[in-house]
Amino acid sequence: MPVEPTTSPLKPVEASVTLEFDLDTRVCSAVAEALQPEIKRGSERFVEAELKVSDDGHLKLLLKSEDLANLRAGANSYFNLIRASSEALLSLN
Repeated sequence: MPVEPTTSPLKPVEASVTLEFDLDTRVCSAVAEALQPEIKRGSERFVEAELKVSDDGHLKLLLKSEDLANLRAGANSYFNLIRASSEALLSLN
């Protein structure tokens, strides 16, 4: 018996999240600089990323994706990069 193709009743949705990190001002600038190639190159192809730095040491990471699972994976990846970078920089003091 042939199986007829089905289409998903679910429509794609855009999911987004903004993560804000309160870092030492020097660490914030260094982490932002370190992440720029990653964000420009778009190595996390399943998530669109934008990085903003404020003068008071706040790093804002804006992520967008067409899938919630991809957004979670991208947020996890960037969170780990930011955490590892900031911990490494703080250990130098």
